[in-house]
Amino acid sequence: MTSSKGPADSNGHLNDSSGSDEEIREDDLVINFKGISAEPREDGAIDVVIETNRGDTPAILHPCEGQDGVVMFIGGGSDLKGPAGGVYERLSKELTEKGVTSMRVGQRQPDVFVECVGDALAAISFLKGIGAARIALIGHSSNGAVAIKSANFSTLVTSVASLAGQTFGAQDVSEIAPRNLLVIHGKSDQVLPYSDAQRIYDWAKEPKELIIYDKAGHSLNEIKEELYDKLVEWVIDQVGPREQIKGA
Repeated sequence: MTSSKGPADSNGHLNDSSGSDEEIREDDLVINFKGISAEPREDGAIDVVIETNRGDTPAILHPCEGQDGVVMFIGGGSDLKGPAGGVYERLSKELTEKGVTSMRVGQRQPDVFVECVGDALAAISFLKGIGAARIALIGHSSNGAVAIKSANFSTLVTSVASLAGQTFGAQDVSEIAPRNLLVIHGKSDQVLPYSDAQRIYDWAKEPKELIIYDKAGHSLNEIKEELYDKLVEWVIDQVGPREQIKGA
């Protein structure tokens, strides 16, 4: 299976509903806010709905008071838990304790690339409004490319991680520099070949890091603990409390 361009498969991994990558313009991503609704949970998280003229984007916010660093997980299925045994949900709980706000962002039309970028940008605008100054984006599969594309429209984004990501939508990854890029893929991925990760890495400029796990498939379940540990370290390095980041 090629990942550079094509229609969405049954899992929504590849999508080109918006046309070629070059046709995605800033005008395509204009979203007007209509309102925000929020419902606190017993565990301290907050269910958020970002209401816009293009529809409502659901999200789950795990706030950390007094800090301006945020990690935003893009997509993650209908439950927003993420791949690798629900790594987004697990990370959100620990990172809050370590001084990082987390937000798991859903999608109005997960099979339309440009709309997914619009959802990410709406969430970034929301985070800016509540005081975020540094945002790390993490996306899996097609959402790895969504994270890369979204970073190019916001100066608040300081770093991007693509997990088992596709190349469609990631062609301009070089524009992320000098911000940090992390690319992770499984060599046993049967949905998107690990050569896609190498291509994205080769397109990118420093600073960048590529990790290929030999036995991991597309969901990264086989290395869920290694991935968890790596992402905790990476997020803290990128958007952790400023006193913990050298030179921040």
